[in-house]
Amino acid sequence: MFPFSDSLRGMGGAAGILALIIVICLAHTPAFLDPALGNQIVREFGFVPLAFSIAPWANIYKLATSVFLHGDIFHVAGNCLFLWVFGRSLLRLFGAIPFLVAFPLLGAIGLLLHWVIHPQSTVPVIGASGAVATLMGAYLALFPRSRIKIFILLGGFGAPLSAPAWVFLLYWGGFELLSLLGGAGDVDRVAYAVHVGGFIAGVMAAIIWKVAYPFAEETLSEFTSVAFKN
Repeated sequence: MFPFSDSLRGMGGAAGILALIIVICLAHTPAFLDPALGNQIVREFGFVPLAFSIAPWANIYKLATSVFLHGDIFHVAGNCLFLWVFGRSLLRLFGAIPFLVAFPLLGAIGLLLHWVIHPQSTVPVIGASGAVATLMGAYLALFPRSRIKIFILLGGFGAPLSAPAWVFLLYWGGFELLSLLGGAGDVDRVAYAVHVGGFIAGVMAAIIWKVAYPFAEETLSEFTSVAFKN
């Protein structure tokens, strides 16, 4: 089951997300062409919990650089697909420059949660999934009434469906949390703490924006009235 679009419409957003996807794909190109070079890049720019434990300030830049590195083409494709689905509306709402500047830092909370749980780990953590999870959490808090278009594969057959955003996102977040608590990451080598931490951070950040920003409700109401109308 994977999402491929949503029900929100509006002008703009796609170009900025496409540019970000291109950057992510270009960052993976050296590893795709030369796996040995890719491994070297991961060692240099991936987030390693033990290295951060020993010298946090010397490794703090990796909270951002690790976002653009991926293990394989499927890792890249999955993160870019979720970025496309959940990123466009948020980019339109907050503006291209703030969104693109903040994106490399969106996964930091998730990475730090992973570090708290596994401070002695020497396995590099890479990928945009923490940043994308933060976007998904913000999307849940801001656009719960939108609908997510999903493609489901069952027994070799596929079918497109749609579900309310809050249903899909709570299902996704719950699955990630259960996987984290059940220790699934030790088996499938997925950093579930990064996903869970990013998702929670996104929800909280969106709620804080709605409460603290003076014109948040008006801005959001105007945005959604246009987005749902189209």
